[in-house]
Amino acid sequence: MSRDHAAETREAREPLSCSSVLAGGGTLYAATMGSGIYRKREEHRWERISTPEMDGLTVNRLVLAGERLHACTNRGLYIFDGEEWETEELELPVFQYRAEGGCLYACTTHGLWCSHGADWGSAAFADRKVYDIVNVPQYLILGCEKGLALYDRFSSAWMEFDLGAGVTSVAVCHGRLIGVSELGELVVGTPQHGFERYRYPGLFLFSIAVRGGQPLLCSDRGLYRAAWLGGRLALRPVETTGPVTDVDASGERLYLATLYEGIRQLDGMLPG
Repeated sequence: MSRDHAAETREAREPLSCSSVLAGGGTLYAATMGSGIYRKREEHRWERISTPEMDGLTVNRLVLAGERLHACTNRGLYIFDGEEWETEELELPVFQYRAEGGCLYACTTHGLWCSHGADWGSAAFADRKVYDIVNVPQYLILGCEKGLALYDRFSSAWMEFDLGAGVTSVAVCHGRLIGVSELGELVVGTPQHGFERYRYPGLFLFSIAVRGGQPLLCSDRGLYRAAWLGGRLALRPVETTGPVTDVDASGERLYLATLYEGIRQLDGMLPG
């Protein structure tokens, strides 16, 4: 096989063993575990968009801000404008990125960092890892190495909740904070009443995402939907054929990043 033909085959193959999936702007993006970042536009084939210099990156999350793709990696924040990659001047490993209210947020191994369009600066908790962030009207919510931290905009003060385990993924749904701990547990509660951890035997949770108003949980046994029954939170299976590492949605369609089967598609799973 010629070198050119080998390169073409490599570019056209479907990504496998995926860590993150993102649907936006008519394009599907996928990050693999050590084999690069791919995109698929409408009816086109998958194409690899990461450069050889990015080989070996650990991609923690893919985020679309405006029209640009952001890759949160173990070597910092990479930005793709559709043709070329550039790097932010933030050389820390990044777990999550958000652009909201004129401010840029990065969750890193050394706390929360912020930028207002200029230089990046440390904003909070430089002594610990910050894994995830949710911005709601009253609170700025962080999933941290030691649990949860909430900034109350009314009192201009931080509240910290030491849960005995790191919280690696957080979301807000139906007035409750729902998270996933580094031990694969579910974390549920409110700042007023506190938070509890729930372990499900034989199930290790990876992350949570709210899509179509529904809390979806990725796990080593597949994708689950969280629902309140009689005031208690129950998990209902959506797809349980293997480990699901991430999920995103477009309309009624779900896209699942899986450990062994690349990107899977489920139709009619969400309200249109």
